[in-house]
Amino acid sequence: MIDRITSKANQRVKDTALLKGGPKDGHFLVEGFHLVEMAFKAGCLKEVFAVNDPKLQGVDIHLVPFDVIEKLSNSKTPEPIVGVAALPSVDRDHGERILFLDRVQDPGNVGTLIRTGLCFGFKDVILTKGSANPFSPKAIAASQGAIFEVKAEHGIEGEERLLELKKNGYTIIGSSLDEAKALGDYQEKPTKLCLMLGNEGQGLDKKLLALSDVNLFIEIADMESLNVGVAGGVLMYRFRKEGSHEEK
Repeated sequence: MIDRITSKANQRVKDTALLKGGPKDGHFLVEGFHLVEMAFKAGCLKEVFAVNDPKLQGVDIHLVPFDVIEKLSNSKTPEPIVGVAALPSVDRDHGERILFLDRVQDPGNVGTLIRTGLCFGFKDVILTKGSANPFSPKAIAASQGAIFEVKAEHGIEGEERLLELKKNGYTIIGSSLDEAKALGDYQEKPTKLCLMLGNEGQGLDKKLLALSDVNLFIEIADMESLNVGVAGGVLMYRFRKEGSHEEK
């Protein structure tokens, strides 16, 4: 269906603008041609607001003036297209590499970690309560569309899920300085693993660290610590899955 909306005061525009703060009622915003295309390919794009017809089959198209795009977009210089996508349903049939984020609060860090995880074969992402929503606008933008190629669960009770993963044969690897081994000294590469990264300021919750099979730290010089996005990239590269993007 294609229709034309001419006013920012249109009720559909007002309802959609509520998604600027993050997912609501099972839907979220995608901004710009690249992310709209990614959502379309993933089969979750439901409707589009655009200055010109994007010619996307099976999607409701609203042709609008640019001031409507500006009302819907979080960007200061938006591209002339905004989409509404449905949150995917998620099961617990995990792959061999899981990225576990405990209260990582910055959506930019969350999006960057998801993007990096996809590159290195971590296609399952579990985010505990208190983490930034991976489907928030800033996280989606930082993921550069990687969110549409991974399975992300948000608001998870960490201890319960870790116990379940251990029961299913996953090696739990924590990132911490406490009772930890240097990354360079750890030679094992488990077939099934869950890599845990913690809050930007406080690190991993001690209850979660108590469930890890091994805690690792990255040897660095001249600085006290690394940004969680950078540290996550180093660790995921170390435990990358054969056949992941960077090895093709």
